[in-house]
Amino acid sequence: MTQNKSALHSDPAVADPVAVGRESTPGMVPQIQDHIGRQLRAVYDEVLNQPVPDRFKELMDKLDEKLGDQE
Repeated sequence: MTQNKSALHSDPAVADPVAVGRESTPGMVPQIQDHIGRQLRAVYDEVLNQPVPDRFKELMDKLDEKLGDQE
């Protein structure tokens, strides 16, 4: 028995598997998205402005030496 291929694609889950559950999951309120975005930017900006720890600098120097030896 053969199946009608167009009938298979009438179900949105079959036509677009990524869309499964999209209709039933409400999105986040834009004000909440904005608040979360501002908070994340503040945290990451603070981290980016911190100096690199000496231990990381030492590890990077060792890596540079090893890579230089391989060339």
